[in-house]
Amino acid sequence: MSALLLFALAAAEVPVAPEPAASADAIGLDPTPIIGEPIDAALSGEALEVATRETAQKLRCPTCQGSSVAESPAEGARAMKAEVRKMRARGYSDRQVLDFFEAAYGEFILLEPRNEGANRALWYAPAAIVGVGLLAAAATVLGRRKPAAAAPSPAAHDPYLDRVDRELDG
Repeated sequence: MSALLLFALAAAEVPVAPEPAASADAIGLDPTPIIGEPIDAALSGEALEVATRETAQKLRCPTCQGSSVAESPAEGARAMKAEVRKMRARGYSDRQVLDFFEAAYGEFILLEPRNEGANRALWYAPAAIVGVGLLAAAATVLGRRKPAAAAPSPAAHDPYLDRVDRELDG
């Protein structure tokens, strides 16, 4: 069964025996109601493999979670990659495939979160932290500078310094 169908059935707590090599079309899983009709041309051969690899690199493996679907040897990742290949072969665009998996798994499935809404904090927080750190370092450095010593007033003569000056002059 497709990894998406297994996920949906597991979420519904329905016991299912896995079927080997069942296609999404054979089990009635159609992405069209979720993401619409394919907008790209159908792919095959090397172009299909390249497109599959590029799209699978953007999806997080639900088992490993630290690697992409393209890199993961997990069975679930292989099933997801096969689903990506089928969708790209039918003409679904990269964005449509990502939207389909996001609808099924949530935004967590994307390795790179979208730069919109609350995710903007994730995108801009590192730059903001570096900026605050640089400002704090500059304030610390500038705060440690000692002010230039003021020239002594003529009324404040030190007899010892006067004697040293006379002996140095000779």
